[in-house]
Amino acid sequence: MNVQNSICSSFCSGLSVREIPLGYAIKTPFSWLHGEPLVVFGEVDRDMVRMRDSGDTLMFLEDVAGDLTMDSRIDAMREIALEHGVQFDEDNALFVSDWVDKSQLGDSAVRFMSFLNRLQDVALLHKERATSIFREELIDAVRERFEGRYHVGVREPISADHREYTADLIVRAENVQAAIYAATTDVNVLEALLAEHVFSKTAGLQTIPIVVFENFMQSKVSLKTRRRAMNSARLQTADWSGGADEVLEKIEQQIAA
Repeated sequence: MNVQNSICSSFCSGLSVREIPLGYAIKTPFSWLHGEPLVVFGEVDRDMVRMRDSGDTLMFLEDVAGDLTMDSRIDAMREIALEHGVQFDEDNALFVSDWVDKSQLGDSAVRFMSFLNRLQDVALLHKERATSIFREELIDAVRERFEGRYHVGVREPISADHREYTADLIVRAENVQAAIYAATTDVNVLEALLAEHVFSKTAGLQTIPIVVFENFMQSKVSLKTRRRAMNSARLQTADWSGGADEVLEKIEQQIAA
């Protein structure tokens, strides 16, 4: 088997081009931020062509990564754009390449695909960093507040009899413990809801699950899951954006009651 032909065949099987009034719509073999195929456009003007996005790239990036106006994120985007010969048309909210002769459409399209793939990598990386920073900030604050007075455990089992159930943080007093979850995804909140169900009737040590949102109103957790958390009988919720001291005080009230 010719390896080059095999790679080319796999790449091209996910590639399609159709003519549109603008010029060309090119469906690439790559996935975009929400799992849909990445589509780029070739804008034609006589014998010249330039690549452009659909105009909603920035919106999708902010949906995944949050505010993109931070200096570090802007600098990263500018550097990637410069490497790929791409500019941002602020008037039309478009990422566009330089105009080139139509004979160079292929090279220009590949460079633009690479540019958008790099952009989404940066967005996902910033999302992971933000999630990690919030969780670490919560852990540090809880440790500073409670270590020395209560047992504080990080990512440990809620119960010795049910080691498959863990929480981001455990703060344990003599007869009660708080199982604390950083609400960074739907999964974290659903874990807390499951813990509330499993341990609500356990004799002996009382377990109170507490979900802490970094910002409840702007959370990436779905509205449906947030509502389930708010409507839960014993699950406690807290909003870090409303003040760290208030969150820590709520935890204190639960285990000192």
